[in-house]
Amino acid sequence: MDFLNEFDPSSDDESTPKTRKNYPMFSPNLNDKFWYRDVSKENQTATAITEIDLFRVADFYSNGDYEAAKQILTDLRENTKNNRTHEIMLIDSLLQCTKEGGLCQSETDYCLRLLSEYESLLVDSGDQVQFLRTKASILAKFDKNIEFRNTMALLCHLCGSFDNWQLFESGAKFFNDVELYGLKMKMKKVLHYEIDHSRGFVKEKLEKKLKKIEEEEQYLAGKLQQDDIDSILSSLNSNKDVISPESATSFVFRAHDSRSKNKLIPVADHPSVISDFFHRFPFLS
Repeated sequence: MDFLNEFDPSSDDESTPKTRKNYPMFSPNLNDKFWYRDVSKENQTATAITEIDLFRVADFYSNGDYEAAKQILTDLRENTKNNRTHEIMLIDSLLQCTKEGGLCQSETDYCLRLLSEYESLLVDSGDQVQFLRTKASILAKFDKNIEFRNTMALLCHLCGSFDNWQLFESGAKFFNDVELYGLKMKMKKVLHYEIDHSRGFVKEKLEKKLKKIEEEEQYLAGKLQQDDIDSILSSLNSNKDVISPESATSFVFRAHDSRSKNKLIPVADHPSVISDFFHRFPFLS
């Protein structure tokens, strides 16, 4: 330890004069609630302009002015350089605006074209889940029973969470009472699973949904023959995945894995996946 006696705590830095940097005083940029409505785009960066436009889209959408929102979104698609994820966001937003604004024949063709462009951009299961959710909500507005059922089959095969199964309700017009009862029973089973794996306010929210589903299930049960009810319960109980649904966390698709491992369902496999789904849930066939 004698070497410490020779240690000189002084630093060569002391011989260098220190200069204190003078930073400008922080001043918060306070805007009113709707600052983006009238703000000028002049002398703004491209990023800032896009941000202003997206704020305006959200504002128009929340106020029911879907055409104005679509106009801005269309302009962003045509006149800005978008990466893949940004392009998906813009297409999905356009579809949501079109769906809410009402669908004439020309709008129907427009939506189908956008869906085709959307599908071409998918690279993993997360993209595909969002695409299928949007596609199902669009098809529910059309008179496309088979396409809606097949889309929901792919979605619930890929991720059978309650939120996804509940989307069947958007196409309730396509189903009879037997099919609706079977769907309610499946949703009920998935909800029980998700409630068992939830805590706090999330669990309370799911329990409220369960109560509503049980009331709807009891109402439908009163309209059915006992043989129909027994057949549905038998088919649901024969499926091992009803206790541990495709839901929540799939054994194949895991959120923490890399994008390259999260494979989407190839188009070539769609027919077999759809067939398998309806085989497992025959009350929907």
